[in-house]
Amino acid sequence: MQFGNEMKRTFEIKNDGQFEFKYAICDFNNEEEKAKIREERQREMEERLAEKEEGKEEAKGKAAAKKPDPKAKPAKGKAEAVPDGTVCSVSQYSISPAIGSIAPDSSAVVTVTFNAQGAKFYDSTISIDVANKDPANLPDGIPFQLCAESSIPGINSNDFDQIFEEQTVIPSLDPSLNTQTVISSSLYSM
Repeated sequence: MQFGNEMKRTFEIKNDGQFEFKYAICDFNNEEEKAKIREERQREMEERLAEKEEGKEEAKGKAAAKKPDPKAKPAKGKAEAVPDGTVCSVSQYSISPAIGSIAPDSSAVVTVTFNAQGAKFYDSTISIDVANKDPANLPDGIPFQLCAESSIPGINSNDFDQIFEEQTVIPSLDPSLNTQTVISSSLYSM
């Protein structure tokens, strides 16, 4: 891709399951960001377990059930929806939306924008973390590699070996220096 231009590509995260799930994208090499995502997932799991325990207690005490207090605050994280959106920047790449949730039998289209700078090959890896997955399975998230090359247009007139890769460049037309034109011949006698 030419220096100074932007190019966009997309990929899709699909939910083939029966339940909605959340996803988060970050730089695979950013341990601090991955730790925040792991803490968030751990907190969500603890909240689900606490809800399950509350459900068991409610089932046991149905005879002495009372109405919930309408002034009571909802459990932390319950009232807040996952903010779909945000942009994650990794090297010359911008990934959007970097967080979101996907309903069953749906998908999310993630846009990756590459901003070409200089004459360089950019190879980066992002981590896609999916909520409610087995923490032992890919604990750092699903690695997804991004590769693009930025180039500066120009004409190379100095490096003859690179310009004429498959040809021999001879700096002189003197036949005594050109060993490729020498033909050996044999004399046959009858």
